[in-house]
Amino acid sequence: MKYFIEVIDFKSIIVISIACFFTYTCLELGFIFDIPTDLIGIAIVFPIVFSINAAYVRREKALTHFSEIKGSALAIRLAHMHWVNADTSSHLKKLDNLYSQFFKKLSSYLKSDSPTKELYNDIILQFRDISLQHEELRSAGLSTSETSRSNQYLRIMIVHFENIINIKSYRTPNSLRAYSKVFLNAFPIIFSPFFAFVASNNSPLFGFALAIMYGLVLTSLDNIQDDLEDPFDGIGSDDISLEFPDMLSPDLITD
Repeated sequence: MKYFIEVIDFKSIIVISIACFFTYTCLELGFIFDIPTDLIGIAIVFPIVFSINAAYVRREKALTHFSEIKGSALAIRLAHMHWVNADTSSHLKKLDNLYSQFFKKLSSYLKSDSPTKELYNDIILQFRDISLQHEELRSAGLSTSETSRSNQYLRIMIVHFENIINIKSYRTPNSLRAYSKVFLNAFPIIFSPFFAFVASNNSPLFGFALAIMYGLVLTSLDNIQDDLEDPFDGIGSDDISLEFPDMLSPDLITD
């Protein structure tokens, strides 16, 4: 019930209220028609299901990319801990600070409605600094092949970072989203003559209940699609957590 209530908002109440008002008006004016309900499936349900599924797939891909970033970051940290037979505590301290800044800036970028180019450039500079840490580790005794492998882990981080940025920037086509929004919110009103038809031929209570149910279902679907559209904005129970990964905590893995 908690998650069900979350998809009901003020917009749902407005659409339901207008649908009931128009249903009452149609009853009073005798504007009553038996409209084919198959139209809802063709014009509404199919496009919104497609949009929700596309948004869900994008969210799952974003989770995969974020996991790859975290896993590669941990692999780099373990390399700094174990691949050199020397005291690398100073290198680890610098690396942990870079990771703290990187995930903080990545979270700010993904949560922002309009991410700035400056913030993107700052994240790129974090990658540069991590690469420089590899070179410092080379001077401490890291072999050329092991340095190359560490840079491969960094490359994986960069590639998946770009993928997750693309998911943030490119979403469900705007034309499809606009189409879904207009018809999802307008259909309960357009169908008022049908609700009036049901009320006049069966029971007024049933006709108005049907108007409320249609308004609730369609606006809830619209809200679900909005929640899934941006899985980083922190709005909705299905958003991706962008907190600093516990697996990279300096206190979790020690020598």
